[in-house]
Amino acid sequence: MQLPLNEAFSGIFGSISLTSWMFLIVPQLWENFRNQSAEGLSTLFLIIWLLGDICNLTGALWAHLLPTVVALGIYFCLVDFIMLAQLIYYNHYHPLLPDAEAPRAIKHSGPQRRDSLSEAFSDSSSSKEVTRNAISVFLVVFVGTTGWFIAWKTGAWGLQGDNPDTEAAPLSALILGYASSFFYLTARLPQIYTNAKRQSCSGLSILFFILSTVGNLTYGASVSERLPSE
Repeated sequence: MQLPLNEAFSGIFGSISLTSWMFLIVPQLWENFRNQSAEGLSTLFLIIWLLGDICNLTGALWAHLLPTVVALGIYFCLVDFIMLAQLIYYNHYHPLLPDAEAPRAIKHSGPQRRDSLSEAFSDSSSSKEVTRNAISVFLVVFVGTTGWFIAWKTGAWGLQGDNPDTEAAPLSALILGYASSFFYLTARLPQIYTNAKRQSCSGLSILFFILSTVGNLTYGASVSERLPSE
């Protein structure tokens, strides 16, 4: 059967979006581990995000969705709990040394020379980070596209309208879906407030937000490609 172009694009964009959401939290987990701190993250942001994932998982179970959808919901909740555990551990049980103790660590070093060295390497580090982020986004797009192609070839991905007799989801599952969307939309507000209050975005992984943006954009593109043409 010939595959309509808009159906192919919809499937590819949807697969890329799913891949983005699967991996977007990994860079932030690594950033927290590397800094031995989760100070840049808003606790309320993570709690609201977790509530969204819990509603998503509960709705999937209630609507008797495919096991893969339920498994993804469990995965998202698990990763959220790991992130919260990191935040609690680093910020409450393993905090960084207070600023008052910092001079002891640098007392015998030349601050001016250190500043000049850091300035000399800052451009190199920045370009390396840009390269790493670009490669990461490329890999997400590649994995998402390849995953869709394999699913299509093996028959795991079907055309729109292949299952016209599918039962409508229960009202409770729909309500949970709307609640999940609400939590996802509002979760970023506490993080924005935290950044403004600290006057800094330090401790946050830029790749986390890049993949979040890629996931949102490709999801929107996937939906728009599925809209019936006039």
